[in-house]
Amino acid sequence: MSESNKEKSLIELAREHMEKEGIDPNQGMSVPDMPASTDKVQREKPEEAPQVLDAFDGKISDAVGDLLSNVDTSMEWRTLNLPSRGKAYIQSDGTVEIKAFTFAQEKTLRSIKSEADGSRVIKKLFKDCVKGLDYDSMTVEDKTYILFKLREISYGNDYTITAVCPSCEANNSLVIEIDKVPVEYAPDDYEEPFTITLPDSKQEVQFVSPRSKDEHMLTDIETLLDNLYMFALSVGKYSDERIRREFFKKTTVKDVAFFRENLLKDRYGMNKTMSYNCANCNTLNEMVIPLNESFFSVS
Repeated sequence: MSESNKEKSLIELAREHMEKEGIDPNQGMSVPDMPASTDKVQREKPEEAPQVLDAFDGKISDAVGDLLSNVDTSMEWRTLNLPSRGKAYIQSDGTVEIKAFTFAQEKTLRSIKSEADGSRVIKKLFKDCVKGLDYDSMTVEDKTYILFKLREISYGNDYTITAVCPSCEANNSLVIEIDKVPVEYAPDDYEEPFTITLPDSKQEVQFVSPRSKDEHMLTDIETLLDNLYMFALSVGKYSDERIRREFFKKTTVKDVAFFRENLLKDRYGMNKTMSYNCANCNTLNEMVIPLNESFFSVS
């Protein structure tokens, strides 16, 4: 800055600059309005933190009930319509009541180490979370449906599984929406026990569908064949267990296959067969929805 400019005021310098730019200094300059100042700033009061009690001399159950007040509704009993509609039982209105697992029950589920452990724990779980039907007498189809619904209300509707493509062996991560798995209900004329006539011996066999207590006999074909007689109430005019056992040992392969086919026939229940396109090779594959290690966990 020159010596002469130093002696000039800022206002004079500004005036000279405006004159050079062709601006009339007498018009002044527009200055934007300043926002109105506020003497007080409105602030929301923070919520007061709940007071932590150093000691508690009331009932523990009351305190825990207070802490769980927001989850009480999710732990209520809910009515569930069975796929069998109750027609597979001597006495049933076709419904059961179920409720979600607690954390303590989940810990028990995670303690399963073997198939025998699994059967025992699942039975205990049903005793705690299902009412209206005895576990041992449940048909396998009803039991499976109840199990999926318990999983749905306890962990959520989405169930993530991994499917290995049989064509390219790529792993496919699939999400099953449990409430969208198709369910077929027993028809109006459904009735047990069933009666069939064997093709070779021409004998009538009366039998009932497998129950939860029978699942250990369905684990593999050899075990099933060894125990087929257990599902027959009578063969011809005989109901004696010894006669039934000997009959199935000595009758034809065709008779045994016909009985086995009718015993395991799908008459109602969840349709657990699903299809998917492989993400790697786009092959359309079919599979049965598995009960894997993530079944009892949040997906």
